[in-house]
Amino acid sequence: MQGRFPVYGLNLQTARPGEILESPHEVTIDASWRTAWQSAFPASSRISTSAEYATGCGLEEIAIPASMLLNMTLCFSVEPFSQTCRYHLGLENARQEAVVREGDTFRSFTRLDRMGNTSRGDASVIHTTHILVNQRDERVFSLLKRSYYDPIPAPVDREASSDAGEHARYFTDIGETLLDRFQSVKSFPAAPMQDLSTDDVILHPAVRPIGWTENLALSTIYRNTHPIHWDSQRYGREGIVVCGGFVQSLVFAIGDRELRQVLDEVLERSSHVNTVAPEDRIGAVSRILSVEQIDGQLQAVRIKTLGLKNVDVEKELVGVEIPAELLDDQPRKPSEIETLCQQKCPVLAGKIALQAVRTIIRPNS
Repeated sequence: MQGRFPVYGLNLQTARPGEILESPHEVTIDASWRTAWQSAFPASSRISTSAEYATGCGLEEIAIPASMLLNMTLCFSVEPFSQTCRYHLGLENARQEAVVREGDTFRSFTRLDRMGNTSRGDASVIHTTHILVNQRDERVFSLLKRSYYDPIPAPVDREASSDAGEHARYFTDIGETLLDRFQSVKSFPAAPMQDLSTDDVILHPAVRPIGWTENLALSTIYRNTHPIHWDSQRYGREGIVVCGGFVQSLVFAIGDRELRQVLDEVLERSSHVNTVAPEDRIGAVSRILSVEQIDGQLQAVRIKTLGLKNVDVEKELVGVEIPAELLDDQPRKPSEIETLCQQKCPVLAGKIALQAVRTIIRPNS
């Protein structure tokens, strides 16, 4: 007898624009989820560590970290969608849309927005929208994603799905913004903050890894079923790659001390430059692109952040001229970034893992 080998991920033979994929996962979170998350991704903003501060900001309880929700949105979609993906290219417009509470239950859905082969015809790029939904059928988190796949077999230009079914309603309306809730707060609780000014460049001091065991645990609990993140039998320990969502979350967590108090954030875009393996040490450098006053209580800070791997920030970057092009708000291809580093900043050659632009919301003081 011969066994049947199950195959997961997007079927390029039948996929077409407009199709909505439902994740098989449904997960209820409790306080242990936040504790486990913050054991790997340190939090410095009090809204996700202090009940007193969170209630002073108008919430009912300590906030669930937005990065945790982003990774649920990404990882829950791996089994039905990205388990057949070659590379994760980047994210856009990632944002939380509803308040999350302990005891909430989450599901995710993925819509195929655009798909087509590259000009060389040796691969395809698929654009998708990912939605996280709670037990009340509210959109909790959303993001756009670009993924790199094998070539789409003929016919490449396929008729769009005319009826995406009952789940299409999740993609018609955008949820509320948390900013609306925070604008109703008359006075935010006192908490440590640093002044941020346009064109400040911050060398974030912390450098820390995602360990081998941490990577396995995170991949398991967040249902990231792609074997390249955990199957050392197939890939060997040296071939395991840390999920891009975890890399991004650690980069942002490392910078949280210098940016606190972060109430909310919107990821404009992010993309990965060099892959990260378990035990690689992650650091970060950020440039403040702009600081704008929303009202008398809140400010919006737009930031470009580079995630670094295996760089001792204090010893290797203090006093070093970092090319302005690396820290502007323009998206750059990995090859362009590597060329800039080799020509103008060799210490960063092969060491940039992530580039990201986001806007954070903070109290004015």
